[in-house]
Amino acid sequence: RISLNSENLLLRGSSLRNTDWVIGVVVYTGHDTRIMRNSVNAKQKFSNLEKMITKSILIIMLIEALMCAVAAIVATIWNKMYAESTEVYLDLPVPDTTDGQWPWYAYLRNFSTTFFTWVLLFTNMVPISMLVTIEVVKFAQALFISWDISIYDTARDIPTRVQSSNLNEELGQISHIFSDKTGTLTSNVMQFRRFTAGMNAYGTMCEAVDNFEQ
Repeated sequence: RISLNSENLLLRGSSLRNTDWVIGVVVYTGHDTRIMRNSVNAKQKFSNLEKMITKSILIIMLIEALMCAVAAIVATIWNKMYAESTEVYLDLPVPDTTDGQWPWYAYLRNFSTTFFTWVLLFTNMVPISMLVTIEVVKFAQALFISWDISIYDTARDIPTRVQSSNLNEELGQISHIFSDKTGTLTSNVMQFRRFTAGMNAYGTMCEAVDNFEQ
């Protein structure tokens, strides 16, 4: 018999470094493990374009609802005024009353019917197809990114792998640069001088540099 201790324990998610293989027995599986307890669900990210489109669609829907409500109120009043009309082809609702006054449920029924009728007429105001179009465009962009030869790793023969296309329009849009300097700054003012990417240099400094090491 051989006693076991912490040196004989491999936690879930461990990687073999000092040996090629091991012989082991699974003693516990499930969510009550260290790696599962420490893991968190990745939050879905939305680009500024998606946020703007969602906000615009909500505003359009509110405007459409207001227009439908106003149109339904006007239509209800008009139907009440011309309920006794001889134009039978209009099929106006005529409630069964002796004094000619509509009960409250007649107004509610007429308002509801005309409201949803106007909703169907104003359906084209809400650009629902725009969201589907944007998703198709992002899928096509992900394909073009993976097919781009300029960002292809020839040494390992690996193309660009697009893990997520939710933030395609955010690529290259840098608004803040965080820098850490060991020591003490005499003044908390940092000015942009030069930025080098590959063989190209960008910045306000004019001195020429012939060679840049990639």
